[in-house]
Amino acid sequence: MNYLDQQTLDELLDILGEDDLHAITSGFVAQLDAELHDLAQCCNQADLPGVARIAHSLKGGAGNLGASVLSVAAATLERHARVGDSATVGTVMTGLPEIVRNTVAELRQGGYTPPALQG
Repeated sequence: MNYLDQQTLDELLDILGEDDLHAITSGFVAQLDAELHDLAQCCNQADLPGVARIAHSLKGGAGNLGASVLSVAAATLERHARVGDSATVGTVMTGLPEIVRNTVAELRQGGYTPPALQG
């Protein structure tokens, strides 16, 4: 499975240049752990509006960077949190860490992150 939309990332690379794209992707990668933690905390507290808010932000950030699978998962999470479907929220949350890991791995493998993050 491809977790990234290569065309979107290549267009961003052409428009922004390597340094600016690396700055954006490194910030994105750095915030993912915090967002996962905050989502888990909201789920544990049955705070579905909080889940929806964080998922909405994640959906946009991932979509802007061509992290298509992560963006779709976040959109699903947001949609189900907004209607109070905690069972589906829990199911999506179970798979989210793997999606994040694979997204970050593909960003690194594609050279879309700074060399320090490609280790």
